Amino acid sequence: MKAFIYTSLVITSVVANGANADEFDVTSAHVDGCPANFFTHKAEVFDAVTLCATYKVPGQKLAYAANVTAQWLDNDQDGVIDEPALLDHLRRNQAVLVMSKSGFSDGAFDEMDIESRVGQDLSADETNPSNQRDASQEEIHHLIVNAGWQSLYPKLFSDQKRVNSALYQQWKVADELGYYQYDDPTCDSACKTIEFFYLTTASYLGSKADLFSDELSLKTREELTEKLLGVVAIMESKDYHYSTHMWPDGKYPHQQNIKIIGQ
Repeated sequence: MKAFIYTSLVITSVVANGANADEFDVTSAHVDGCPANFFTHKAEVFDAVTLCATYKVPGQKLAYAANVTAQWLDNDQDGVIDEPALLDHLRRNQAVLVMSKSGFSDGAFDEMDIESRVGQDLSADETNPSNQRDASQEEIHHLIVNAGWQSLYPKLFSDQKRVNSALYQQWKVADELGYYQYDDPTCDSACKTIEFFYLTTASYLGSKADLFSDELSLKTREELTEKLLGVVAIMESKDYHYSTHMWPDGKYPHQQNIKIIGQ
């Protein structure tokens, strides 16, 4: 997981080489509302999530990521956000996805004004690629959970040990029973909780491409329901509307909820 949350950087980004170093040069063609003046175009989804892209990110990649964002928020695709209460929290936390061609350098992150923002980074190379797994669904899901769901319902979705949320408890259960194994030494319990929630969502919605590894052994909704009913209960609760309808494919039918600006 590659994320920055408020002023804390938790990233595993690619260091820019000489071929793309100018991607992070300040430009007069920058768009407003992004964390640095090297972002030349952006998308706004439901006026609640901002996606900022450098000039080396093709417009179709930015648009695709914006469509995935809209589908996570309007998962039944009826043109209205599924959980309206999320909007205030996403706006308050200034949710932002920052996009580069192949990854941000440490220097580029240093140039970003990320105080009081919750964000995630995503590269164009890993967005809807032709020959490998699409990473956009995962990174955008992380963003919406971190900036939205955790803030809205911390006792249910928090990734913090001290809160001991329902989701955190389900991660612990899955880990103890051997259903979920995540061995990355750089990923702490908070990180593992968010990764766990993404993978169980992928299992629930049937995204086989995200379940190729053995990190989560429960590969179907039926297996989740049998073995980890608690996490299914979090997803299916009638007290709010989580994304339980479809796996985002970047083809959102209500383009009025997406604004593309710049470049």
